Amino acid sequence: MTQSASSQTSHIRFVVAIGMLFVLLMITTSVHASYIGTPYQGERPRLFELHMGLAYYDIGMASGGRFSIPLADNGFIQSINNAVYLSLGADFYLVRYHDEPHGALGIPIALHWEFYFSDKWSAYGEAGVNIFFHPSMFQGDGWTSSPGHWIAGSVGGRYHVNDVIALTVHVGNPYSALGFVIKF
Repeated sequence: MTQSASSQTSHIRFVVAIGMLFVLLMITTSVHASYIGTPYQGERPRLFELHMGLAYYDIGMASGGRFSIPLADNGFIQSINNAVYLSLGADFYLVRYHDEPHGALGIPIALHWEFYFSDKWSAYGEAGVNIFFHPSMFQGDGWTSSPGHWIAGSVGGRYHVNDVIALTVHVGNPYSALGFVIKF
């Protein structure tokens, strides 16, 4: 097995392990039907998220942050507890380019739709664009097309520690990550 195939296998195992952990936590925590079935009253907080994970671009590292602004306090489905956010951020990648580690930058702009199952658990999906600055630009090699990195999409979940802090995990494109959220 080549080093690249070995790295891909390790990355897939990481993503599967994170997904299994999330499902296990959701199953072991009681989900109150009345909580999700009750429309939210009030204003949703703004969210600031920091995260770190694995990028799909040549199997490298990714870290970054998001600032999310509520667009709809009670989401697209008025009869349940859900919210819609505009999520803006910056992601930094450490990836292989010409067989050496190099940096890349992504600026994601996404629509974030979150469903609140209990006061402790929520799940979300995001879709949008990721303005991707390939490592070639930082090495003086000009613009390199990388269409797969321009699509931002993920599914994830959050464990709300309290009214201010939540732990988060997401699996998606162009990377999967673990992180924490500060609500204000």
